[in-house]
Amino acid sequence: MIKLLELKANVDELKLNMADTTISALSHEIDELVQAGGKKFRPGLMFLVGKVFGLPSASLEIYARAAELTHLASLIHDDVIDESDKRRNHATLNALRDNTTAILAGDYVLATIMGELAGAGNNELLIDLTQCIKDLADGEWLQYDLKAKTHVRVEDLELICIKKTGSLIRFCCTTPAKLAGHKDITTMATLGERIGLVFQMADDIVDGFNQSGRPAFQDLINGQLNYVTLKLIEIYPDLYRPIYAVKNGESKIFPWTEAQYLEATRAVHEGINREKDRLVAIFRALCEARGEADLVEVFEMTLSKIQANYAPQLGL
Repeated sequence: MIKLLELKANVDELKLNMADTTISALSHEIDELVQAGGKKFRPGLMFLVGKVFGLPSASLEIYARAAELTHLASLIHDDVIDESDKRRNHATLNALRDNTTAILAGDYVLATIMGELAGAGNNELLIDLTQCIKDLADGEWLQYDLKAKTHVRVEDLELICIKKTGSLIRFCCTTPAKLAGHKDITTMATLGERIGLVFQMADDIVDGFNQSGRPAFQDLINGQLNYVTLKLIEIYPDLYRPIYAVKNGESKIFPWTEAQYLEATRAVHEGINREKDRLVAIFRALCEARGEADLVEVFEMTLSKIQANYAPQLGL
């Protein structure tokens, strides 16, 4: 597919290194993190939505860069909050240096992005990204408060993941739409936020496996319930108290059987598939209205990649 190859080239050619160098090692350390690489899902999605609206990739580069670097800054800060020492099998910056330098690096990345977008002269999109950053902080705060809750609901998780994961993906969907003068921004925002929901549900499945240098069940160990552990409680109510005992630090014994955990995981997987079907329907309607129906397959492939980290574990 020619358009798929074009999108891959757009993502591969996107420059993410810091434009300015610092007297300290700060910019060098950030560039080292950039070189360690990520999947660049957000830029890829932005370029894809841009193609739906017929935008040249060059007009989106600064915004795609802003989305990916904001994501990087949030990961740097998250690793400090979670006391993580590895991400994608690479040592985190707080592990290589310390929390102080990691926080400074995250702040520097955000300041760089804000300066670049201010220079681009589109205040509306600059404001949109600042809202994303506020949502990221608000979502992290809500997630931290959730540790103290005696009863966690699915609605709590959904709100947090829309803020923490969905906000930047929302930016990737609404930015091309706004640049193209599209009127229905609400639908584009919903599309991005619900993709964020799929992303988080998939991450919660991955949490149950030893991957990327991170031990299994780290969410529960850190005092957080996720979609899979909540599904376990829904299917097996007798697990409510023992799971909350682990969450609250009162027990270190995971109370479920392997078969029970697999059942809950598969149920969350089916929930992801239902959400994907709704998202594809929204995207298909958008593409058909603009004569870009061939991009639907690329979108489906993009969503399927979200599940790639756990698919082999479930025999999919």
